[in-house]
Amino acid sequence: MGRLILILTLLISFGVKAQDVFERVREFFGREGYVVKVEGQRLLVDLGKDKVKVGEEFDLFREGKEIVHPVTKQVIGRERERIGKIRIEDVQVGFSYARLLEGFAKEGDRIRLRAESVCFDGSEELFYRFRSVIPDLKKAKACTYDLKEMRDGVGVDFRGNPIAFFPTQPAVLGIERAGIEDINLLAKGKLLRSLPSLPLSADLCDITGTGKEFLVVLYQGRVEVYELLKNDLVKRFDYGLPAGVSVGLQCGRIGEGSQDLVLVNVVSGDSANSLILRAVGDSFVPIVRNIPYMLAVLNKERPKESFIGQRYNFRDKFGQTVRLSLEGERIRETGAFLAPRGFRIDSAFSFGDYLVFTDSAGRVRVFRGDAEVFSTEEGFGGSYTLVEIPMEQGKINFLFNPKGTQARFLNFQVAFVVKNHTGMVQRFLDIVKYSRGELFLIGEKRKDLLFIKPLRGATFEESIQAVLTTKDGRVLVLTGRTGVLTIQSRGEVYELELRAL
Repeated sequence: MGRLILILTLLISFGVKAQDVFERVREFFGREGYVVKVEGQRLLVDLGKDKVKVGEEFDLFREGKEIVHPVTKQVIGRERERIGKIRIEDVQVGFSYARLLEGFAKEGDRIRLRAESVCFDGSEELFYRFRSVIPDLKKAKACTYDLKEMRDGVGVDFRGNPIAFFPTQPAVLGIERAGIEDINLLAKGKLLRSLPSLPLSADLCDITGTGKEFLVVLYQGRVEVYELLKNDLVKRFDYGLPAGVSVGLQCGRIGEGSQDLVLVNVVSGDSANSLILRAVGDSFVPIVRNIPYMLAVLNKERPKESFIGQRYNFRDKFGQTVRLSLEGERIRETGAFLAPRGFRIDSAFSFGDYLVFTDSAGRVRVFRGDAEVFSTEEGFGGSYTLVEIPMEQGKINFLFNPKGTQARFLNFQVAFVVKNHTGMVQRFLDIVKYSRGELFLIGEKRKDLLFIKPLRGATFEESIQAVLTTKDGRVLVLTGRTGVLTIQSRGEVYELELRAL
């Protein structure tokens, strides 16, 4: 308990200091001053070397009449009119000379920094936090101003040259701030509902376009939709799938409307033959069939940009990967997706700037761009979702891996990945038997330095078939469950309650 209090104290202390950093960035991009003197096209302004750099541009404003609150009669500001633009040419200790580029100026006019474009290069979490300070901030590079996340802070470049640095990881009483790697998490699973059949895959989907999430579960040959309640799930409807072996399901807003569409990955014959469904009332309507790819949306916040497909057949397994778009009721290839070696779409998802997947050797691999930044040695993945591949003598089962998910805990962005333990692989009526399923947490110590550790208490007697995070932060786990015989034939849905030890 004492250790948790210390960690939370450090987190709170860091939060206060980090807030100072965001305020300093706000002040940096909100710099203002006055025109002190005008000599033709040359102006003297009251900002010196601690405030401006050569080449920076400012907008000129002229203040007008006071703005009076109609009720309180208090002066709440002044009207402002933009009248021109200047560029800093010569910086002195307490003042600077500027060149008038547009408009006209006189003594007493106000100036305000003109930041035409501001980019951010760093983690997803900091990007969104800085965007609350700079509304037009872009996730890109090579803007007029570039914010760069660094090991001990955030730097600012102006036209490619560093001009400012704001520390974000100060020491607290000589101790560095606690990270998520220092906290042991305990997960307690609360059973929400038993499922009538073995779940193969699942996702949380806004199928109505109203912002409300539904749990959509894939079984062999059908899909069921459940409404999420606080402590229960209520089945709303089901839909029978066409012939084929169902192996995956995911949702994404890849169409023109506001609702999520449901991507169902199916193997028919010896290759992928997937389809896309749209909810209409209490049913689904197929809008595209016979898609020769396994489908995925890597990032639900950018569904159209991250909509991809990968070829799959019995001989080559996972192959070519392409970017896709949905145009009306037609799928179109829009270019190559440069997937890393060993990429498998069945388990792939985005975690901030990282691409995470489990390869065919069972290794969890993490890439940022084309650079591999993390890989496990031990085997992960595996599930009760499989296709039977005929061989010259008998057949083999090809197993598909469950996707992981992003989540947030104690203001840290983390990811959960699945490790299903076979122990000694048993075969009973030719079905693979798992001894337990386990969740592992992936976190970021700093940019491109990740760690993985088991989530204590998140162990289940059967294979974990799906792990999902709701919009409000609930973590759901779907598992297999044995029936009367000692083979998996049913399922269960749990909600994880997380706490720090």
